[in-house]
Amino acid sequence: MRGALAAGSARVSEMVASLPSPLQNRFHQAKALYRFLSNPRVEAEALLDRVYQESATALEGEEVLVLLDLSPVAKPYARALEGIARVGKDRRPGYELLTALGLDPAGRLALGYAHLVAYGERGFASLPKEVEGAIEAARERLGGVGRRLVYVADRGFDDRKVFGQVLALGEEFVVRVYRDRKLGEG
Repeated sequence: MRGALAAGSARVSEMVASLPSPLQNRFHQAKALYRFLSNPRVEAEALLDRVYQESATALEGEEVLVLLDLSPVAKPYARALEGIARVGKDRRPGYELLTALGLDPAGRLALGYAHLVAYGERGFASLPKEVEGAIEAARERLGGVGRRLVYVADRGFDDRKVFGQVLALGEEFVVRVYRDRKLGEG
């Protein structure tokens, strides 16, 4: 996990490259990491929960920005992956990654939410439901007694339901608008 956080990447080769030089025999380290991840006793959710906990405890201050983002993860050569759909401006096969990062005044980051949105997955409800879950999870993981969260998002989150949910939590938001509106139009 240390390699994933240091590299800022899910690529095994980049994780290994971020390790201290005595541990950088890339082939052997990558092989060991693949072996670890393929162990049936290792669950991705448990690893992710640990990342949520460890990174959130590093946050300090009374105000934390929660950066919401939805980014395409293209899988251009994929043909038969579960839940794959057309994503991004190019409409390439892939998924979208919905994340919520906490940022404190000192510049420390914490992962509040990360989920691969698979539009073609059986049981997928809607993107607004996914966003609702991300906001709730970020509030639970990054908020705290006396801590104010300010949600910051791009125009993809310009939605009255998002605004209503954040306001109902007693929090604030800054969202780039998708289109111009007149005051009172909503």
